[in-house]
Amino acid sequence: MPGVKVRFSLDESVPPERNAYYNVPAAFRDAARLRLQEMENRGIIEKVTTAPNWISGMSAVAKGKDDFRLVVNMKGPNKAIKREYFRLPLIQEMKSKLSGAKVFTKLDLTSAFYHLELAKESRDLTTFLSECGMYRFTRLMFGVNCAPEVFQREMMRIFKEICNVIIYIDDILIYGESLEELHKTVSEVLRVLRANNLTLNEAKCEFDKVRVKFLGHELDENGFHIDEAKIKHINQFRQPKTSSELRSFLGLASFVSPYIQNFAELTSSLWKVATTKTWKWEAEQSAAFEATKSRIADCTLALGYFCESDRTVLYTDASPVALGAVLVQENSERTPRIISFASKALTPAERRYAQNQREALGAVWAVEYFSYYLLGRSFTLRTDAKGVAFILNRSREDSKRALTRADGWALRLSPYRITVEYVEGKFNIADPSSRLYEGLDDPFDESANPWEIAAIESSNAGFLTEDAIKIATAQDPTLTKVMRALETGDWPKQLRRFQAVGDDLHVKNGLLIKTGCVVMPESLRNQTLEVAHEGHPSSAKLKSILRARVWWPGMAKEAEDWAESCATCVTNGRPEKPTPMERIAIPSAVWDTVALDFNGPYLKFGGIYILLLVDYRSRYLIARGVKSTSFDCTKKVLDEIFDREGFPKNIKSDNGPPFNGEDYKRYCTDHGINAIFSTPLFPQQNGMVECYMKLVNKAMASAVANQTNYMVELQAAIKAHNSAQHAVTKVPPEEVMNGRKIRRGLPLLDSTVARNDELIEERDQRAKQMAKHREDNRRGARECRVMPGDTVVVERQNRVKGDSRFDPTRYTVHKQSNGNLVLSDEKGKLLKRHVSLTRKVKVWRDPKSGSRLPGPMPQEPTVQLQPSETLEEQADVQTRSKRATKVPAYLQDYVRLIEMEYGK
Repeated sequence: MPGVKVRFSLDESVPPERNAYYNVPAAFRDAARLRLQEMENRGIIEKVTTAPNWISGMSAVAKGKDDFRLVVNMKGPNKAIKREYFRLPLIQEMKSKLSGAKVFTKLDLTSAFYHLELAKESRDLTTFLSECGMYRFTRLMFGVNCAPEVFQREMMRIFKEICNVIIYIDDILIYGESLEELHKTVSEVLRVLRANNLTLNEAKCEFDKVRVKFLGHELDENGFHIDEAKIKHINQFRQPKTSSELRSFLGLASFVSPYIQNFAELTSSLWKVATTKTWKWEAEQSAAFEATKSRIADCTLALGYFCESDRTVLYTDASPVALGAVLVQENSERTPRIISFASKALTPAERRYAQNQREALGAVWAVEYFSYYLLGRSFTLRTDAKGVAFILNRSREDSKRALTRADGWALRLSPYRITVEYVEGKFNIADPSSRLYEGLDDPFDESANPWEIAAIESSNAGFLTEDAIKIATAQDPTLTKVMRALETGDWPKQLRRFQAVGDDLHVKNGLLIKTGCVVMPESLRNQTLEVAHEGHPSSAKLKSILRARVWWPGMAKEAEDWAESCATCVTNGRPEKPTPMERIAIPSAVWDTVALDFNGPYLKFGGIYILLLVDYRSRYLIARGVKSTSFDCTKKVLDEIFDREGFPKNIKSDNGPPFNGEDYKRYCTDHGINAIFSTPLFPQQNGMVECYMKLVNKAMASAVANQTNYMVELQAAIKAHNSAQHAVTKVPPEEVMNGRKIRRGLPLLDSTVARNDELIEERDQRAKQMAKHREDNRRGARECRVMPGDTVVVERQNRVKGDSRFDPTRYTVHKQSNGNLVLSDEKGKLLKRHVSLTRKVKVWRDPKSGSRLPGPMPQEPTVQLQPSETLEEQADVQTRSKRATKVPAYLQDYVRLIEMEYGK
């Protein structure tokens, strides 16, 4: 294309990568050299003599029986190449343009991206390593993430003066009200193509048609039509021959049963056969099967409209004889509807593939079959084959090895944003499409890929042009009234928010402008927020981006809600602020309330733990070494201490072992002790004992350094603490505890102890209030803004690099007390967390439609309490039972490695 040189914009913060060279199979090496030479002769690639910073791997992937195709994996450079936001046209825009069209011509370009030349400064990013040395592309190559937008932009530029033309990457649709008008436009298009050296694939071009297929729809003078191919495959289902096949079909029927009248009566005879051991298929079952199949097809035609905002799910399956797929959408209430069915009979050669390759083939074929619906948006692929997720995720792609056939298929799906989910076979509604389909189909075409020129990641937000805003402004009833009010000076009451800024408003070229910013019509505001939020800027940055370009009433609040309801921002953002410290009054007597906790294990002393016990009033400290945190070891220590000191009224501890067990709970109950538990993962609530962990660590480190007995060092440190004046009470803990002075290694001239109970309480209260004021200011504490009924996400307990801070699972708040939350997930499982370990998720609903944007609404959980059990008690039990299986700290690194290798 003359006068065009593509330059990539780079993110300089991304470090360059030099990926491994893939081994080309020996059978393809000679042919691969010839193909590289041919591409070099045609000027598509050129030799590289000096090693650049970016090098990608190239290999040959099998294509059919005796052929292959060259593959360059651009995953590394795509991380640094910035996307160019020039959006593809939407179906809704095409519908408005095609009004009145009666005849059509469709043109298809060959090797579309190769028509654009790369600027020399951008070629190094396409360098790849082959057996013949290093090459780089001189043309825009397939697989670069910004390629679709760049090509679409240039196509729109060269055809901007021609009417009645729709461009969709390499597809050109020309339309007119008459053949004369159509021929005139086609001549102009061919002239532009010839002037820009663009070549056509004659085999795929269609001329002078009254009905044509375009982007997965059929077009004629009456507009867009639902393609009958949506139900063609289900109409070709044969009748089941086994109970397993019948249950598979009934699973599909049950999926759409809410839309089938008298479903139970219609399928009763089929369920009777499916649930019995003996197979008995008679005329009654045959008629019921055909009637049910017909009802499913009718529901699909009636309800199978594709909505841009609904969640898209693709079910795929592969049997030994066929592939099956079902495209489904779910609305904001998670109500599903089937968009289309698809099936493909396997050829004799494809039937000999291994089952995991058939499953991978089914997934790739299904995605490409529904590519017009799936490209450019996130969707979920559900399959009952766990191996498909491994193949499609391509976790081994940077290793030095030969790529398998399935790996080559996985690279074909690079343009799509797929989340692969495993579902059990009985819940896979694509199962009957692969089992019951009968037909003769062509083999999977490994050389043709409908979206081979698409980017690795397509934009879901798009690009807002002035023309699109003009059209939406003209159709917006509010903005048209505002523009009329600017002309007449008569402002209706409902336009008060616009009247307040009326002096800053004016109309220019069909757009409403406010001090240099475009006033966005209501229909484009969600898209505006999505475009501005590309890259997930913070709420403040998002508002800054918007204020520089656009405006509408309440924009700042909607921008905040959008950022705070984004799943990516929520799971990677900051947690809620902690609540102000709640100070507990000092107990009136010693040994009234004590705190317990373990420190360790200390591997240099055989994995020993230190059990620490401290009295709340006197700050008297006791430490004992134990072999483990089991209840038996803990009970021996507690019995020894309590036999001497007596039983306290209250014991405060965390939720770790052995405090999370029934034995400990029974021990406290039998001895009249009230067991108090801190909120899980929030050690500040057991701060009285936590603050002495440093003392224990110092003593143990001293024992290692001096090579002495750890108990000698520990007891010496404990004695020093108990005999020294405490910083808060100004009295040694042992004097408060025993009511007398203790003789130590230094002289004691006066053994009398002054009564200082009131002074201790006053000093304790004053010190706590000062600490509260200081810590609340330091932590930015504020009153809890999370209330019952809110939705939150919870901070992960164990994270590795790359993990988000918060787990994406959403919880509903059932109770809140000074920041202590009782939560439940959608399955009703209870959890206790402090608010500072959570983040509130804003549920934003569109002010007019009421639809929630973005992300799915978590289902309201069903919480079933056991008899005579409070919400907090059940949460404690569930939390403690969960914590009981927690791996010790010194083993967590090993467990993390095992999980990475084998899964959880």
